[in-house]
Amino acid sequence: MDKIHIGNMIKNYIDSKNLKRSGIANLLHTPNTAIYAYEKRDSLKTSTVMRICHALKYNFFMDIANSLPQEYEYNRSLSVAKDVLIEQQNAEITRLNNENNLLKELITGKK
Repeated sequence: MDKIHIGNMIKNYIDSKNLKRSGIANLLHTPNTAIYAYEKRDSLKTSTVMRICHALKYNFFMDIANSLPQEYEYNRSLSVAKDVLIEQQNAEITRLNNENNLLKELITGKK
């Protein structure tokens, strides 16, 4: 099993977005050194990760979840809204494709 290093995840995100650690520290009301300390830690308290998620407006928990095998169980009721939206969008795509095909037939005179 691969170990997740949350500090590396946070560091990579900060680096990829060219964010200033001093700005993040201000958002978290912590000293700059705390950000560097978080980056070095392989694990952090959930509440700390949650604070960082809110400060950066980024979901590190989703990255962790996505690193797990798909066959692992989870509370599917939490993802129902997303699944309903995807189903609605798929139905809309199908409807629009049907309308598009009908319009093409009308334009070209095919039936």
